[in-house]
Amino acid sequence: MSGDAFRQITLVSVTGLPDARGAALALQWSLQQMPGARALLCCPQAPPDLPPGIAHQAIAPLNYHEYSWFMMFALWRVVQTEFALVVQDDGWVVDAANWRDDFLDCDYIGAPIHLARIDGPGGPAWRTRFDWVQELQRPELRVTPVQNGGFSLRSRRFMRALVDHPQVRVEIPPPDAVGGDPLRMHWHNNALLEDVQLSGVLRPALEAVGMRFAPLALARDFAIEHAGPQLHHGYDPLRLFGHHARVRQLVSLAPLTLRSQIPLSQLDLWYGEREILQMFERRGYRIEFAAEPPPG
Repeated sequence: MSGDAFRQITLVSVTGLPDARGAALALQWSLQQMPGARALLCCPQAPPDLPPGIAHQAIAPLNYHEYSWFMMFALWRVVQTEFALVVQDDGWVVDAANWRDDFLDCDYIGAPIHLARIDGPGGPAWRTRFDWVQELQRPELRVTPVQNGGFSLRSRRFMRALVDHPQVRVEIPPPDAVGGDPLRMHWHNNALLEDVQLSGVLRPALEAVGMRFAPLALARDFAIEHAGPQLHHGYDPLRLFGHHARVRQLVSLAPLTLRSQIPLSQLDLWYGEREILQMFERRGYRIEFAAEPPPG
């Protein structure tokens, strides 16, 4: 653990929602573990009990897609340090004792998620559910796992990349499906999300202008979203620096409490999730589970 490293980092949480208390908790808990770091909450209105040491930047309300645009194009405007560590109410520092200074050798690092882009002789394709792991040994394929943005470390030059290199352009593909009632659009590869754009779609173009993405092994040690049966086989969750997943939320620091969005009876339907929650319990967290579904 390096205090010098932490002084280069701003812990930042961005939310366009009116209630930012969860984001503030994640910042507070992460900051307690990283002395020397700064902390910044970007939201429309600061919580009335925002802890000291966390600065507030007022922003306009953001919808789901506007959040991605903010992270891609405006994050550099609010972060003054060399690095930003993005946290959310469902992603925070698990154990700063697991920090490694070589994380700072990367311009972008986040947990490998279930989704990856595969470029091969037949053109690009997307694979989900960690099915891409079995393709890593095929030399004719380039496998680009998406790295999670909800808990991610980004250098300042990475935050400015789309501004300083205007030839790297975000392109929105047509939706893969339009249907339902009410009618809505759907992208199978989540191409509109900022982490899919930055670490999946745009990675070759960003690497061409010098951006360094974390190698897979380092990203796996950095954080976790969900466990994959091949990628995480034999890993030790106690070695993780952080995590991010919608199914886990920080709801209290006293007592330290994590709320799982998964009912206890369904936990084993999520590969590796029980082991992740057991790790949190070993670290002193209480676990609250979602209500059980009605019978039948």
